[in-house]
Amino acid sequence: MAEDIKSLEEKLNLLIRVVAAQCVAGKGATESIKTLGRLGIGRDEIARICDTTPNTVSVRLSEAKREGGKGRRRT
Repeated sequence: MAEDIKSLEEKLNLLIRVVAAQCVAGKGATESIKTLGRLGIGRDEIARICDTTPNTVSVRLSEAKREGGKGRRRT
């Protein structure tokens, strides 16, 4: 039973990665990271999808948050 659940979980994770990769196909790395972050995908998973490191993902998401924050303060 536990093996069946683990197998199902692995298949679902693969499916999520495939669909996420299709969602960002043709986008640059930074835009892909932002999009996947907005979808609620974790940094480690984003790094796997975008073929980069979790640290790079953290930096890009932090930059995007700062850029978004600046725009809101000006209104």
